[in-house]
Amino acid sequence: MDYIKDFWGKARPTETSKTDWHPLAYHSLDVAAAMQALLQLRPQILNAISRSCGLGRDETLRQLVLVAALHDIGKFAENFQCKVPDLAARLGHQSAPDGAQAWATDDHGRVGYCLWTEHYARSVSKGFDLWLHAAFSHHGTPVEDGVKLSNVMSATSRQAVEDFIKAVMVLLGPASSQAHDKTARTSETWRVAGLVTLADWIGSNVENDWFPYEDTAFTLESYWPRACAKAKNALGETRLAEAMAATAFDLSTYLGPEAQATPLQAWAQAQAPSAGPNLYIIEDLTGAGKTEAALILANRLMQGGAAEGLYWALPSMATANGLYERVRQGYRRLFADGPEASLVLAHSARDLNMGFQASLGSGHVHPGLKGANELPAEAHCAAFVAEDRKKTFLAQIGVGTVDQALLAVLPVRHQALRLAALSRRVLVIDEAHSFDPYMNKGLEALIGFHTALGGSTIILSATLTQKLKGRFIKAFGAPQPPSLSQAFPLVTHINSEKVLIEQPVDVARGTRRDLSICRFDNPDSAMADLLSKASEGACAVYVRNTVADAMTAFHQLRAAAPEGVTVHLFHARFTLGDRISRENRVLDLLGKQSTPDTRRGQIIIATQVVEQSLDLDADYMATDLCPIDLLIQRAGRLHRHDRPGRSEPQLWLVGPQANDDATETWYSALFPKGQYVYPNVGQLWRTMRVITRAGGLMLQSGSPRDLIEPVFGDDLDIPPTLEAQSQKAESQGQADSAVARLNFLDPTQGFERGRGAWDSDTRTPTRLGEPTLTLRLAKWADGVLAPWATAETPHLRWRLSEITIRGGLCAETLAPDAVCEQAIATAQARWPQRYDPPPILAMTAREDSVWHGRIRDQKGRERVATYSTLGGLTL
Repeated sequence: MDYIKDFWGKARPTETSKTDWHPLAYHSLDVAAAMQALLQLRPQILNAISRSCGLGRDETLRQLVLVAALHDIGKFAENFQCKVPDLAARLGHQSAPDGAQAWATDDHGRVGYCLWTEHYARSVSKGFDLWLHAAFSHHGTPVEDGVKLSNVMSATSRQAVEDFIKAVMVLLGPASSQAHDKTARTSETWRVAGLVTLADWIGSNVENDWFPYEDTAFTLESYWPRACAKAKNALGETRLAEAMAATAFDLSTYLGPEAQATPLQAWAQAQAPSAGPNLYIIEDLTGAGKTEAALILANRLMQGGAAEGLYWALPSMATANGLYERVRQGYRRLFADGPEASLVLAHSARDLNMGFQASLGSGHVHPGLKGANELPAEAHCAAFVAEDRKKTFLAQIGVGTVDQALLAVLPVRHQALRLAALSRRVLVIDEAHSFDPYMNKGLEALIGFHTALGGSTIILSATLTQKLKGRFIKAFGAPQPPSLSQAFPLVTHINSEKVLIEQPVDVARGTRRDLSICRFDNPDSAMADLLSKASEGACAVYVRNTVADAMTAFHQLRAAAPEGVTVHLFHARFTLGDRISRENRVLDLLGKQSTPDTRRGQIIIATQVVEQSLDLDADYMATDLCPIDLLIQRAGRLHRHDRPGRSEPQLWLVGPQANDDATETWYSALFPKGQYVYPNVGQLWRTMRVITRAGGLMLQSGSPRDLIEPVFGDDLDIPPTLEAQSQKAESQGQADSAVARLNFLDPTQGFERGRGAWDSDTRTPTRLGEPTLTLRLAKWADGVLAPWATAETPHLRWRLSEITIRGGLCAETLAPDAVCEQAIATAQARWPQRYDPPPILAMTAREDSVWHGRIRDQKGRERVATYSTLGGLTL
């Protein structure tokens, strides 16, 4: 059989296609041409692979183009060709032999790998063979052997494969038979797998008329120039070309000539890092300008050739949204004139961010976002990059959650694409102290991978422990020093030669202060003082450790509030639409631009949602006892901005004294629900003791390390009655770390199916903890089912009606009646979901504007759920 005329590669034509199938040989060259055009457009990736493997640049390019051309040889097998029976019959392919059950299970990537291994691998170098295995795995997971080839392909098809391989190697050059550094070639399999996946996506694109179907009139030699021309055009339309780094970028060019650099920012402006991997750990408090310093440092790394862009990894969607808004106004100043740098927002709810949707340009703005085209077009994101989050790191600047970065080092589909693109980005890990033991292990894996592929990392924190900092240094590949500097603020730099440099930085004016603390034995006493201050015209925030406690305080204060005092509730258990509205309202009342009139008499009862994500500025703040690092974060919302006429700031702390004779219920008696949020009671006891001994949060006369290290050290210096609970929490943390060691990938193992399910990120999580469940709230009235939220389109109405709860609280939702149950099924059938649609919780109204519905929990018990825009969801 003729390897061009008798084997199809694509058979889903568009209305404009000249034929109903595209030859497999042509498709193979399409992908090879896409690989070549991609590496010509982004030569830094090619240069990095060439340096890593010790191959010449031209030879590296040739081998990568060749593995791309061979990535689909498994499609020559009859078990693939017969996927379109009518077409297979027209082309003369035999049907499945008797008993060939593997036809339904053995995909063409696996078939191709087994075919190559049995017949061709011995004639090439081990390094080339490793790369070709990565190419066969272009569907996102490593392929395995074990296919009985006689079950899936005939001798005729095998001859066609052999003819095709010979012709390709004449056209592009033979596979390498020379021995090369196997370790380097193994490490590069991750990047090769990602690049082939991307090239295959581009080379398979018919809808944009990038690679239209062709008839069989061309030889390989005559088709190759056509494929190269198509690829060049396609890569131009993807808008993946990257801007050069600006050679004159500092604080004044970013913020304006009136901007005055803090000591940290001035240090960043003086840096000239080398082109190899660099690790920077920046430790300073809020207000020191860490964000701008990191942007300046990223620019210097790009100037030095260490990267072409950056990805900013943050703890939550809210913090990512906040930084995206800050960065999008001026990020283009990081780059010189030329191609337009792309900025992407990377998290699961980015379709609700109007600024990001507007950045996609007309024709790509979400239809529900009315007026988005009228927004200032400071930011731009190529539509090709924005199609799905797997392509996030192809944008030159990415701002998103740390979860999106961690997916690059978990055994989930298409992680290699994320990893390949991230390798040429400066990785900025913000709020690095915010993560639990499982995620910290994930960050170590991420830093290790990033370094192995030549990437540079910047870590930002106000309250990083020395122990965790040492682990990050080790993950970078540098020897961990016997001791680390106690200076603060401090920049720790490890250069490409693995030399550690510790640079103390002067304190920025206004970022360090001594904050006295007033302790309350119970929440009632703190709330009485909050009411008193609000009655005098001040504004206040009370941060509670659980949603239930926040609701209790809200209802109690609201009932007792005199005229002129308004109490607000802000927590995570509101629908997305209501949460956005409440967040905007809170910022209007107590944000940076708030006025004396808007602030007067306002009390915000909140949970941890205000710790990092909101720029709140309270006159008075109360907080439940929490670990010291979070306490410092919460205190950053007290007197955050300069305002005339305020008394000295004081933090009100609700919690028991740190007595040596503390009982086992020292914390749980006061916070029966909070004990499950912060189970390490030893850390809580030491937090109370250290601030009591210090006389408060002494951040000016002392160092944050004086507060942090005694709390998180290895020495369990706590009352014996609390040791069992603390050791249990410590053991759980160690168990979570052990799970992380099993889940996260190892760069030295190469792109192999050595561990993990390689199924989806919902099965190999970026975070541990009890699973969550997303519900969509609906109103059921007069026989009509309507989303809770109002918006321009049905999609947006349902998205804004989503609410997330602990998975254990709900096994299923219960409809009010059979008619409603049918309405729910009809609504879900209209959703364009790839996976199971979120359950709908249909609710009916009560006279007091509270809506109620029914659910069944995991134990089979029926429970009543109530919801209102005032208080959120209660079960």
